[in-house]
Amino acid sequence: MSEREPARPLTGVSILEVNNPAAPIAVRLAASLAGKIAADLGAAVLKLEPAGGDPARRVPPFLPNGPEGERSALFQFLNTGKTAVAAPAAGRVEAAGILLKGKIDLLLCEDGDPVLAAAGARGIPSVEVAGWPAGVTDPKAPLSDFTVLALGGLLDMVGDPDREPLRLGGHQGAYAAGLSTFTALMAQLVAKEAGLAPEPARLSLVETMIWVNWKAICGAEADGKAPTRQGERSEFQVIPCRDGWIALVFTVTQYGAVCDLVGDPRLRDPKFATRAGRIRHGAELYGMLKPWFAARDREAIYAEAQSRGVPLGPAYSPADLLDDPQYLARGFIAAMTHPALGTLKMPQVPVQWNGRSFVPVPVGAATLEALAKGRAA
Repeated sequence: MSEREPARPLTGVSILEVNNPAAPIAVRLAASLAGKIAADLGAAVLKLEPAGGDPARRVPPFLPNGPEGERSALFQFLNTGKTAVAAPAAGRVEAAGILLKGKIDLLLCEDGDPVLAAAGARGIPSVEVAGWPAGVTDPKAPLSDFTVLALGGLLDMVGDPDREPLRLGGHQGAYAAGLSTFTALMAQLVAKEAGLAPEPARLSLVETMIWVNWKAICGAEADGKAPTRQGERSEFQVIPCRDGWIALVFTVTQYGAVCDLVGDPRLRDPKFATRAGRIRHGAELYGMLKPWFAARDREAIYAEAQSRGVPLGPAYSPADLLDDPQYLARGFIAAMTHPALGTLKMPQVPVQWNGRSFVPVPVGAATLEALAKGRAA
């Protein structure tokens, strides 16, 4: 390929991503993220949407202009580089079967899709994304990103215990499962390249979130009970500064650097010398820390903390990240030209290949008839 369009690590790999109309949106987002990463890294990803289109096309936030079905920023983000084709209202499995007759290296599908059997009959490796663990047939809660975070225990790790749990920003449960799904895709491809016949893989959002929340399991093993949210009694807190918020985090060996950063001699009182003491006297400790942060800007605090080796971090909004120096240096936010929506600022996959990043390209469109003819030819 040309210098302007370098070869990507998955160039030559073909993946069929089949969207099950019955799948909860959290499952759809997980499968779509895995397919998006593969497409951005060069795989040819065919996306078979349900009749009427992927429901993610109707999920906010929406771009201000553009045709119906294209304005969802979430849909555009999750489907860069793919070729989308709509399945007929009846005969969805047959449509997938037509596509599987072509050069398809791997099937990516959603919970219980009968397309799995068609891929298995042709010896095509598959990865299935599900909400619940295998064998769970009577869940007591509807599946959503919120219930996945709750069932995995993560909502009991953050926030104030005196109020209701708060939903984390974005789609963190679905995206964690999407990263795990991409790992499974790569494992299947590596096994196939090695001449093996990989078993079908299955990823569950709930099991993924339990894995993400490993601290609860370790805490229960060590202390006899899982850690729970402490609110203002927490060892590490998000506290206000002059123009926003700062997450104050440090290891046991870095408390001296925090004392040097803030410069209040009271912080060196012997009762704060150990982690146990700092937790026991947390309210008093944060009462001394907060005024120093409240009087300073976020970026000034961050720069000073970096110079002293204190790993605190500013709380950024998505708009703030567009001008983040590290993102700018790596070219992480790229300008993607969409034929109907104009120029979109789109995050790139945060890995480089031989020192290069790859700018996403918009989702394309094809018809089942055209694809079938191409495969027949």
